Amino acid sequence: MKKELYTTLIIFSVIIVSVLIMIVPTFFTKGVSRVSLKQEIDLPLILNDEKEVKLLFFGYSGCTDICTPRLYAISDLYNNLNENIKKRVGLEFLDISSPYDKTLPLRFAQFFNQEFKGIYLSPNVLREYTKIFNVYFSKSLLNDMEYDHTANLYLVKKTKGKKELRYIYNSYPYDIKQIIIDIKELLNE
Repeated sequence: MKKELYTTLIIFSVIIVSVLIMIVPTFFTKGVSRVSLKQEIDLPLILNDEKEVKLLFFGYSGCTDICTPRLYAISDLYNNLNENIKKRVGLEFLDISSPYDKTLPLRFAQFFNQEFKGIYLSPNVLREYTKIFNVYFSKSLLNDMEYDHTANLYLVKKTKGKKELRYIYNSYPYDIKQIIIDIKELLNE
């Protein structure tokens, strides 16, 4: 009986701590929807095409609570760009779950927009990328098929062969107008 009680308390404590880790930062970022920076990053898997600017989103294939509404919003944002800008901008969905089917991230991303890329990350590369972007994720304690994760949107620019993290959008709903302004500004640099 005591063992079951301790186990229940530990599980409950872990859930509370996980929720606090995700919610508490929002108390300190009221009114702050983006962070501007200019940080060079070494990411061999992204921006390896003709696109000059990429929106990056970390999530997992099949995520309905966090990823689905945000990817719909990003698709709307992308559809509001004119054709010349679309040729220079892309989205890369980076899967945090290392799915058994390596094609799943691409299919999930393209469900929202055929222009989006979905990228499978091996566990080692995933660990490296989540450190660079400060992405938090863990298997859900309530459903082992789901993950709890941060839902920031990152704007990265390729300049003279280098990749720079320029903006982090950390609140939802996204300020679509501001993101479009930021994209246009980066393309005109």
